[in-house]
Amino acid sequence: MRIHHGLPAERLPAAALTIGSFDGLHLGHQAVIEHLGRRASELGLRRALVTFEPHPRCVLDPENCPKNITTLDEKLRLLEQLGVDEAVVLLFTRDLAGQSAADFMAALLASVDVRVLVTGHDFALGRGREGDLDWLGDFCAGHGLELDVLEPQRLDGRELHSSDIRRLVTLGDVDQANRLLGREFALQGMVEHGHRIGRGLGFPTLNVSVTPNKLVPGAGVYAGRARVGAQTFMAAIGVGYRPTFGGTDLTVEAYLLDYEGDLYQQRVEVAFTARLRDELKFESPEALAEQMRRDVEETRRLLDG
Repeated sequence: MRIHHGLPAERLPAAALTIGSFDGLHLGHQAVIEHLGRRASELGLRRALVTFEPHPRCVLDPENCPKNITTLDEKLRLLEQLGVDEAVVLLFTRDLAGQSAADFMAALLASVDVRVLVTGHDFALGRGREGDLDWLGDFCAGHGLELDVLEPQRLDGRELHSSDIRRLVTLGDVDQANRLLGREFALQGMVEHGHRIGRGLGFPTLNVSVTPNKLVPGAGVYAGRARVGAQTFMAAIGVGYRPTFGGTDLTVEAYLLDYEGDLYQQRVEVAFTARLRDELKFESPEALAEQMRRDVEETRRLLDG
């Protein structure tokens, strides 16, 4: 997959194209990209996608800036796995938000030879969302483009929305969030030095740094997996503030089952499979260590199955 930061100066070849934030790349987004791929295959086109960084709401309504379900790096990696050929990342600014739909589409067509535009049912672009589906229908007809508008994707009778995934992850309900995502919610970060509390309890954990504005599951203990390079390990994952030791900073720590070694300053991906319990304050380090032993056993039981 080729990645373009800004509209490419050299016009991209004939393509089927979709546009959006695609935060989370949930099942609804995946349906759009799958349709894009089918149309591209039918017509011999490139699979192209335009996305924005940061999320538009972080610019237009910064006090309500949503946490990222997927960081830009995570999103691009997933897009490549989904078969996108050309990913165009546009810096979202107030100037871009104030651009008319006609000006935006003119600049886009000057940079990409669009033959088919694929959108969701509620898509709109341009200043004040003036480029709604009626406008796009007229624009595409006047420029010889096909416009494919997809019906909303539903799960259990409900439409899929990124906001629902954010709510579920924030509550710690990763089981339901994973159903909407079509995969396990994950975060990536560098392994940092911590306070070595887990090592002292007999469970040396990885302290995983969290990218700014990245969504983090609600405080608690989870069963999941840690991926380091090509290796994957079962992991008991703690998210919280270490209340037994009077902690005040949010941490993400992972104890890797059946692993011994040093991973400091290596990048790790932590994926959340199931919530085991709430974060608790224990009367003593020994009581916490005994609970951690049970957490590890439950993690192995869930993931070995």
